[in-house]
Amino acid sequence: MSELAIDGGKPVRDVKKHPWPAWPVWDKNEEIALLEVLNSGVWSYNGPKEVEFNRMFADFTGVKYVVCASNGTVTLQLALEALGIGYGDEVILPGLTWQATAATIIDVNATPVLVDVCEDTWCIDPKEIEKAITSKTKAIIPVHLYGGFADMDAILNIAKRYNLFVLEDCAHKHGGEWNGKKAGSIGDIGSFSFQLSKHITAGEGGALTTNNPVLAEKLDALRNCGRRPEGDDYSTSDKGAGVYSDDGNFIQSGNYRITEFQAAVLIEGLKRLPEQNQTRDENGIYLNSLLSDIPGVLPMRRDERETKEAYFNFSFRYKKEEFKGLPVEKFRQALESEIGIGVDSSYEPLNNCSLYVPHTKPSRHKLSEKYWKDIDPARFDLPVCKKIHEEESVCIHHKVLMGTKEDMDDIAKAIRKIYDNTKA
Repeated sequence: MSELAIDGGKPVRDVKKHPWPAWPVWDKNEEIALLEVLNSGVWSYNGPKEVEFNRMFADFTGVKYVVCASNGTVTLQLALEALGIGYGDEVILPGLTWQATAATIIDVNATPVLVDVCEDTWCIDPKEIEKAITSKTKAIIPVHLYGGFADMDAILNIAKRYNLFVLEDCAHKHGGEWNGKKAGSIGDIGSFSFQLSKHITAGEGGALTTNNPVLAEKLDALRNCGRRPEGDDYSTSDKGAGVYSDDGNFIQSGNYRITEFQAAVLIEGLKRLPEQNQTRDENGIYLNSLLSDIPGVLPMRRDERETKEAYFNFSFRYKKEEFKGLPVEKFRQALESEIGIGVDSSYEPLNNCSLYVPHTKPSRHKLSEKYWKDIDPARFDLPVCKKIHEEESVCIHHKVLMGTKEDMDDIAKAIRKIYDNTKA
């Protein structure tokens, strides 16, 4: 039996000879597009590249309206503002997500209500949503996490019965489909990130998607210093209803726009996305089939209603009992040594997250003693999130899925090698 790389043995993969696919992906097309913007002198503010990307992303996502903004955190905040959510309102979200999903709720002075997730998808548990609803609940934020898809049928049913908004956090799901509908087209608003690690990227950036013209107009105004949107893109019977000040001109907001340079890069990335997603999906299916034969490795459940997958990370559940009690952090270190790429845990549960600490800003968030208590994340109990993070989660960036079947074989061989060594 070969010795583990972490103990000085030869790794399964020599990344100097066989590097993993690079991310981000770019070529001469980005260079040409960026020079076009540079030479045009139109570098920002509703330029032709941004207009073109908005149209392309709307067509791709299957929505009527797309509004770009500076990043995926800002898009969540603007969405909450457009939905009229603020002080006294509660928003339900999963306890396993990036901290911004909750932080933006506090930024609009509303109360995040953290609930547990499904152990086999890591996405918000609809049963827990229903338990958490009160008279103050105004919205649900399902997060399509890593490669999973939140149960949108159940969530929409709950939202309809309780008259709640649904804001999809799609930062990990560009191009994923549920019952043939793209992520971001299912709820009232979809929020996307274009940060460096995402499926399409301009380094930073974000976008909002909706089919509601009134919400689209609000979002456009909110990302652009409160200005009334130009043109007739949002022609409605109640144009601007509730959006503008008494004189009909402006609302209070700030500058959250992207640049033409970002839009130029995003256009080229979006052109590649369908093929990249297909490659990742085919490799993900193949790799999961290999892992299902290894004791102690549980592939994530893919719902039959998920008609197209979009992996942000390739993730699986680890059971240390089958590896002679080897802790998951030691397993991740061993796997990283074998395949030469970062292997991470899930996000920290938000009830005990080093980056989600609202009580460090009393000058901003201590609006009242009651609100101060309500926004304390430690008040929530999230046993499934805790178990996933501390005992089970294994996550690898989506770029590994952009390789070949032989690359997938290497990952499976490495996991089998670790298993064999712990059983020896």
